[in-house]
Amino acid sequence: MAQIKSQGTKYAILQCATKLFLEKGYTNAYVTTIANTLQISTGNLTFWFPTKEHILAEMMKELCAFQAQADAKKADKKYSLLIEYLFELAMFASVCEENPNIKDLLIASYTQPLPLAVIRANDTERSKRTFAEFCKEWSETEYIQAENVASGIECAMFMTENAQKLTLEQRVTSSLDAIMKVYEVPKDIRQSVLKEVMAMDYRSSGNHVFEEFYSFVEEKMKENYGKR
Repeated sequence: MAQIKSQGTKYAILQCATKLFLEKGYTNAYVTTIANTLQISTGNLTFWFPTKEHILAEMMKELCAFQAQADAKKADKKYSLLIEYLFELAMFASVCEENPNIKDLLIASYTQPLPLAVIRANDTERSKRTFAEFCKEWSETEYIQAENVASGIECAMFMTENAQKLTLEQRVTSSLDAIMKVYEVPKDIRQSVLKEVMAMDYRSSGNHVFEEFYSFVEEKMKENYGKR
């Protein structure tokens, strides 16, 4: 197999892996499958990504970019950033309820060090914008500490197994409220925002979000590198 070492190959690996992760989950996706699909050697693949975890971390960077693009298109209204942030989490929880492969992918992202570091770094910066009104005196360290707690709550929300047998709505509501408490959002605002988020169609929207994400990765591949 040819040892193609170009940035185009790097992104082709990411595109192929993203598709495989979404279709089979992280656990059941194999580096050899990616290499064989692209007709490159595993040595060529590991030149760019030493481990599968490195690929997942890069995928999380792209997911963060996809989310940022979506945020930029939202109307600028009161608490719009907060509503969008919570709505995305509700969508992800809904997908985990219905799609075990996406659930496996998200749980892996939140439990492996490299992708988790990407998520936490991105969400710390996002939280500074989303919760600025409520955390005016916070330091960088306080935001980092808050995100460490919030990411744990998010991961727990994505897990569908629980002793209490909570419904999806109960799990999402309690988790989103807990995250807002971490960022000192007053109770009346929490209740108002939660009412709006839970009235939104996060279930059906969640069915399409990862399809849109893959299209985002695919288009980026075409724009930046063309055909390999």
